[in-house]
Amino acid sequence: MNLQEYLSQLAEWPKICERFGKWIRFMEENVVFSLAESPIHTKAHCARVLLYTLVIAEQLHLPAQDLDALGMAAIFHDTRRQNDWLDVGHGQRAADYYRESCAASSLSYDKRTYFIIAYHDQDDKLGLRVLQEQFADDSRAALLYQIFKDADALDRFRLGSNALDVKYLRTDQAGAMVDFAKATLEFRAKLLEVCL
Repeated sequence: MNLQEYLSQLAEWPKICERFGKWIRFMEENVVFSLAESPIHTKAHCARVLLYTLVIAEQLHLPAQDLDALGMAAIFHDTRRQNDWLDVGHGQRAADYYRESCAASSLSYDKRTYFIIAYHDQDDKLGLRVLQEQFADDSRAALLYQIFKDADALDRFRLGSNALDVKYLRTDQAGAMVDFAKATLEFRAKLLEVCL
């Protein structure tokens, strides 16, 4: 199945497309990547992660505020990488950049987004524990973290055909999107044009 076929089957596609376009435009106009010459952690990678988060969140019928929290996480999560390898700590640096960007602009700050970005490069047990401590009254915060981690993982196909081990995906929706993630890579150039 190619990208256009998959997208045409999504009942949620018009809503996803609108929000996808909004966050892509924001990223292109406002977000700066420290490792701008990276062949792996690019704006195109962030765009695919954005798309995957929005598809999963719409399938789960999450509210607009949650979709925007995931959108912000997607476009900021790899902005402060120092290298293309493990670079544990880039999540915290990117979270701080996200917070600074909100303070310097009209972008609404979402504390959940901050923690999702800060812990996306950490082990799930640590990230989930921190999110559950920080958001004891928000049962969706942990779900948003899992959605984001799955969306980031789905884009591992850019590293090779065997780069994703599906047994580590956290949501059923992500498990059902493996073929979509493969198809999305075939349309790298067109992805950014789909909703713009």
